[in-house]
Amino acid sequence: MPPIARLTVAFAVGVWLGLGLSEPWPACWAVAAAAAVTSWIRPWWGTLLLTLLVGLLTGIVRAHREAGTCQARWLPGPKSVLLRIHDAPSRRGTTSATILHAREQCDGVVRVRVVGDVPAGAVLLAVGTAYPGGVVRLTHYRVLARRSVWRYRIRRRVAQRVATLYGPRAGLVEALVLGRRDDIPRDLRAHFARAGLAHLLAISGLHVGVIAGWVLLVLRWAGVGRQRWVIGAAVTWLYVALLGFPAPATRAAAFMALHAIARLRQRHPSPSAVLAVAVVILLQMDPGAVTAVGAWLSVAAVAGTSWGRDIARGRGFRGWGGMLVASSTGATLFTAPITAWSFGSVAPIGVVANLAAIPIASLAVPALMLSLGVGQVMAGSAGLLLAGLERVAQLAGGVPLGSITGTAGLRFAIPWCVVLAMAVMITRRGFTSWRRAKRTLAIGAAAVWVPIAVPAWVGRDRDHVLSIHVLDVGQGDAIVVRTPRGRWLLVDGGPRAGASDAGRRIVLPFLRRHGVDQLDAVLVSHGDADHLGGIPTVLRSLDVALVMEPGQPVGTNLYLDYLAAVDRLGVPWRVGRAGDTVTIDSVTLAVVHPRDAWVPGQLAPNENSLVVHLRYGCFDALLTGDVGSVVERDLLPSLTPVEVLKVGHHGSAGGTEGAWLDVLTPQVAVISVGPNRYGHPAPTVLERLADRQIDTWRTDRHGTVTISTDGGYLWVTGGRPATLAGSVLCRIRHWLRSSGSSSSKSGCTPRPPATSPICSTTSPSPRR
Repeated sequence: MPPIARLTVAFAVGVWLGLGLSEPWPACWAVAAAAAVTSWIRPWWGTLLLTLLVGLLTGIVRAHREAGTCQARWLPGPKSVLLRIHDAPSRRGTTSATILHAREQCDGVVRVRVVGDVPAGAVLLAVGTAYPGGVVRLTHYRVLARRSVWRYRIRRRVAQRVATLYGPRAGLVEALVLGRRDDIPRDLRAHFARAGLAHLLAISGLHVGVIAGWVLLVLRWAGVGRQRWVIGAAVTWLYVALLGFPAPATRAAAFMALHAIARLRQRHPSPSAVLAVAVVILLQMDPGAVTAVGAWLSVAAVAGTSWGRDIARGRGFRGWGGMLVASSTGATLFTAPITAWSFGSVAPIGVVANLAAIPIASLAVPALMLSLGVGQVMAGSAGLLLAGLERVAQLAGGVPLGSITGTAGLRFAIPWCVVLAMAVMITRRGFTSWRRAKRTLAIGAAAVWVPIAVPAWVGRDRDHVLSIHVLDVGQGDAIVVRTPRGRWLLVDGGPRAGASDAGRRIVLPFLRRHGVDQLDAVLVSHGDADHLGGIPTVLRSLDVALVMEPGQPVGTNLYLDYLAAVDRLGVPWRVGRAGDTVTIDSVTLAVVHPRDAWVPGQLAPNENSLVVHLRYGCFDALLTGDVGSVVERDLLPSLTPVEVLKVGHHGSAGGTEGAWLDVLTPQVAVISVGPNRYGHPAPTVLERLADRQIDTWRTDRHGTVTISTDGGYLWVTGGRPATLAGSVLCRIRHWLRSSGSSSSKSGCTPRPPATSPICSTTSPSPRR
């Protein structure tokens, strides 16, 4: 690593600390003192610490400025604001806007949703509702000025021209040319993501590189000398300005400008040095980029591309084909840990898909731009290229194991870090002997296979078995049901806190890991944030056949966002009442509460939760939402015993009374709970469960709890042990036991096996 790269890392770490520390000044004084001392002993270490100190101060200044933005100051609710629209709203009514004036004396850029034909660059006096995450839904507005700067006018005309020329493909064209992704069909977006081609739908370094490459190629054909680098950099910055200086394009333009300066001075610096200088400049301009996933992906992609090209040159692959393979492989390897950490998804198929997609995109982007001037003459050719790009995404996205999904976070990222480390080690050590080569390649193959194959084996679904997964979403509820024939339902979506929700972090990665792209039903027990929080994200990401909820209005922005998603996506919606049933395969979900009248009282949303009785063969489970003792007493005469009880309201003291448990007589009770200030689950509830010898599972202790049944036996497994080795050993132990006796099942947790017969051994009738 060159010295400038080490200094860049120190500066970035300092910026990150300055943005994240609540009390940064003690750290500043400590770093300054350490720099002063080490400068006398080891000057290089002193330089690194001084660079870290500069980064700290830069982050502190940025944090102070961010505290004055509207996103930081605004609380959800009604707002009046003066703002300038960036682009004409998409078909969904979304665009971005700069706040010119607000009552809270704040500024910044926000996403807005507006109904009507609002021209790009227009200044609006608007009234709307602010939502978490910096989104404002405008309900009333008046256009004060229609004058716009040149880039807004050009973008508006380009969008109109694209709509005229390309019709149904206009959304894809706008993504490739203008970076607007709002109008891309959801299924096409999913194909690109699974194929590892999502970067083509966002204005990134690739698009800027394509523009710069074609400009340099044309100038070279025209006989222009070294000045072509200056012209290429100028055209690149002009294009980035037209786009509105999005962060990925700005990073690529800065990299291009530094490279052009080096070429003019007849220097040939290493790509890592140029990248390091570009990162420092961009962090000075936008320190917040140090926490942006897009910035990390850009840096990792450039570093991986450079690494791949160096490897190709060292192995004698100097043709464009070898360089393309090496670049694609390097970019995929270097970005895999980041995408696994942030999105819970890695697409190894992207190595192959990009070999076809990047050349097509490199031809399509200039063809699309030329078609804006010459019309249908070029639009036909560009349309064929777009069709080819879509076909590549569809084929690659359908390859088994082409896209590996998991739960976003460190646990899923670590195996990909191992893969990257093994790849770097293999290429650096070289093969001095065939024996060493075989050993190294075997280790590398195992490092690639283990994180891909083993989790799929450990967590695979059993055929002809009903599975109920009570997900570990913290203080909230999210229950995923898989029918014996592989159809899927969701009951609640977990909590939402600010811009983060359990649907994006936990529910969607879980479903995608199991290959789910459609839900036959989504049941919302009630509108509180700890149950509804992740539902809007799920609705926007998957095809949903039905949504059922109590229908009691809740006066929150989250509930309005959920209703807006249902309405905009056209998802069938119905109110659930006692007597309603949903039958999928041979699994029946019967609503037993609420009845026709609402339960009055201060806790009405909880007491009006959907209570669902799930039946399959001899197996019964009761999913209770957040109901308490009032509803429990009302339902007692109509209920029958069940095998599994989802304890209501996270085990609060206001429910799960003794009479309730005596009537239901569950074998297994599951409490979905996380860290909280309410004392859930209540000791009295745990005592009642223990007194009746009910096998009790808690998501805060056992992780995601899975209840599986073939209709005759049920077994319970937990998400712990957390280690992969423990899960593998548990699976082997379970396989050995189950192969010896059809009635022997075991749980994959450190606690005793949770195994229960449901039907009699001599009769298919239920145990009751």
